[in-house]
Amino acid sequence: MGGQPSIQGDVYSFGVLILEMFTGKRPTNELFGGNVTLHSYTKSALPERVLDIADESILHMGLRVGFVSADEVR
Repeated sequence: MGGQPSIQGDVYSFGVLILEMFTGKRPTNELFGGNVTLHSYTKSALPERVLDIADESILHMGLRVGFVSADEVR
């Protein structure tokens, strides 16, 4: 708001968008508050628990287009 647009701001916004799409959660979700953010939530699951935070629709979509299932990854 009122600041100068920058490449860094665009990259940050794109990263947030990717995290929203992957987790199915918005940065304003009630899960986040205090020290917990969308970024820290995602980072805490990497790499061992990444499928635990993935949006279920992504996993099901992968099955429809021929990607490996979550069970095959584990």
